[in-house]
Amino acid sequence: MAEHIHWKKTTNPDYLGAYAFEDGKDRIVQIADVKSEIVQNAQGKEEKQVMYFEGDVKPLILNVTNMKAIAKALNTPYMDEWVGKKIQLYVTMVSAFGETTDAVRVREFAPR
Repeated sequence: MAEHIHWKKTTNPDYLGAYAFEDGKDRIVQIADVKSEIVQNAQGKEEKQVMYFEGDVKPLILNVTNMKAIAKALNTPYMDEWVGKKIQLYVTMVSAFGETTDAVRVREFAPR
């Protein structure tokens, strides 16, 4: 039987995306680092905050929505204080750029 490969896995394989979540299950991850990096997107290259995790988990490009959720979950707005802490990621449908699509989001509470 042929393996199913989601097309999004081939578009930006260096970063974590909704395609990496099994059947809508949340993932608990431990933050290893947060760095400012130049990333390629549909509009070109742009400086973004990128979160790295412990273990075999691809980094996540952070947006304002996720940074606010992390700050709330971890009770601190300071990114250097996020390192070593755990957060819970999930996938939900969002409206962005004129269409509805899956997106990775952060729960606004710390995992147990």
